Amino acid sequence: MSGCGTVHHNISPIPSASILRAPDVNGVSTWAVLPTSYNPAAQSPWIIYNHGFGQEIEALLTTASQSFFIHDLVQAGFIVIATDDRNLACWGNEECTDDLINLQALWHSKLNLEPQPFVIGESMGGIVMWNAIAHGALKPQAVVGIYPVCNLAAMYAERTFVPTIQAAYGFKSSTGYTAATSGFDPLLTSPSKFVAIPIQLWASESDRVVRRSQNEDVFAKRINGAGGEVVIHTSFGEHGNPSNFDAHTVISFFRRHSQV
Repeated sequence: MSGCGTVHHNISPIPSASILRAPDVNGVSTWAVLPTSYNPAAQSPWIIYNHGFGQEIEALLTTASQSFFIHDLVQAGFIVIATDDRNLACWGNEECTDDLINLQALWHSKLNLEPQPFVIGESMGGIVMWNAIAHGALKPQAVVGIYPVCNLAAMYAERTFVPTIQAAYGFKSSTGYTAATSGFDPLLTSPSKFVAIPIQLWASESDRVVRRSQNEDVFAKRINGAGGEVVIHTSFGEHGNPSNFDAHTVISFFRRHSQV
C-alpha cells in the first residue's frame, strides 16, 4: 500500500511556480498548490489532501493519476494543501490529528482561505481524515474518500500492516489493540460525528488492499442508517486504479456543497 498502490512516473502537469512549500511548527514538510486565479484580497476555497500509507507528499505531485487529479482541482480554482505528517504510516493516530491542526494553522497564516476546507482522504489518508473529523480537528464543508480506510480492525487483521499499526498506536501485541486504539476506529465512532457532512467515496470491488466490503460499504451503511449522506461511486480494478481519480465529479460535488 506504499504510495497508495500507484505507480510513480516522473511526470507532473503542475507548474513548479504554483507550488509553495513550508515546514509546520514541528518541521514537517507541507505544500500548497495555488491556482493562477488566486487573489490574496479574497478568500479562496481549499482542499486538504491526506496521503496514503508510507507516501511522501512530493510523490503526489509526480505520480500520474494523483498529479493530474490535483492539477484539475487547482485549475478549477481550489487551493490544495498537504502534509507529510510526522509519521508516514500514522494510521490516523492522535499525533496525525495534531499534524492536521498544524497544517491548517500554517496555511491560514500564509494564505487567504475560506474558514472551512474541503477534505480528500486517499487510502490510509481516509482514516486520518475520519479520525480528525471525529476528534474535532477538521470541520469540512464536504468530504471525498478515494478507496479510504474506514475500518482499522480490518486493516490490523492484514499481517502486512500489523507492525506499523502497532508502532503508530504504541502497543506490542494483539492483546493491547483494543485499549491502544480506543476512539480511533471510524467504524466504532458514533455516526453522529459524520451525518451532517456530505460524503462521496470511490471504491472498487476488486480492491484487495482496502477491501470495499469491510470498509466503504459498512461505513456508508452506518452513516446513512443514522440519516447521513454518503454516496459510493464504483471504480474499477485494483488499489490505485486511475478510475478512482474523478476530478470532474469531485469538483462538481464540492461546488454544490460550498457553504460560502
